[in-house]
Amino acid sequence: MSLLATTALALSAGVAYAEVSVSGNARMGLKYDKNASTTQIEKRMTIDMVGTTETSSGITFGAKLRLRSNEPTAGQGIAGARVYMQTSGFELAMGNIDGAIESMPNLYSPSVGLTGLGWQGLVTNTVASRFEWDSYSSTGNGAEGIEAIYSAGAFTGHVSYSEPTLSSGASAQKRAAAYGAYTMNDWTVALGVQKSSTVGEDKVVLTVGGNVGDYGVGIGFADNDGTKKIALNGSATFGATTVSAFIADEDSVAATDLSIGLGASYDLGGASVVGGVERGATGNTRADLGVSFSF
Repeated sequence: MSLLATTALALSAGVAYAEVSVSGNARMGLKYDKNASTTQIEKRMTIDMVGTTETSSGITFGAKLRLRSNEPTAGQGIAGARVYMQTSGFELAMGNIDGAIESMPNLYSPSVGLTGLGWQGLVTNTVASRFEWDSYSSTGNGAEGIEAIYSAGAFTGHVSYSEPTLSSGASAQKRAAAYGAYTMNDWTVALGVQKSSTVGEDKVVLTVGGNVGDYGVGIGFADNDGTKKIALNGSATFGATTVSAFIADEDSVAATDLSIGLGASYDLGGASVVGGVERGATGNTRADLGVSFSF
């Protein structure tokens, strides 16, 4: 017993504290797609589990795991873990990484609706390519990459790299990405770049966003391996109601229309009624309406 107690004390001597937190969110509603001529139930539940421990020297080690239940046909499962360490404004993570482009400030600001609809406001999405960058997978292993994040004062820098290994042992696509962001008062400017071994995935991205009282304003531009896209977005808050909108344009021949979107949310105090409508670059219209909440 004395030996066990001594061993336990030795193992715990360098640990200041350990903690496991559980949080999540859920939504339910209806979504409509004109091209598919369908209106269907939308529901999703997500649970995040984060475990952290801090050494006596002040280094934090942690890991994040996600559980998600989505529509019946897809999106069910346990996500691969993102394991990380943090110290003095620096973070190093491996596994199911967040990805530099995905983490850029204001990238998702031109989004509307309960579900994001077609995500047409993102300057990194075009008619020919969508979500072709590393991001945290909610149901799979994700990029299986490595990333480093550093923050000091108003500056944040983020670099990521992935080179997944296929079951055959051959190397899959390789992606390297980075962004730098600087915040002044209520405004943030971010510049990002991605290089990929897959044709069509190289990107240069610029986002600017800020607030003027109860109004939000943003602009984004991206060169998606030759396809250029620009988007403007804005939002306004009136009491418990927030209205948001965007307009986006890309120079590909497949884009026959401007992408436009309008959304609104009403805060119920613990939950929100959220809805939106969006017309994409090829003329398709999507809409949704429902309730979302966090816990």
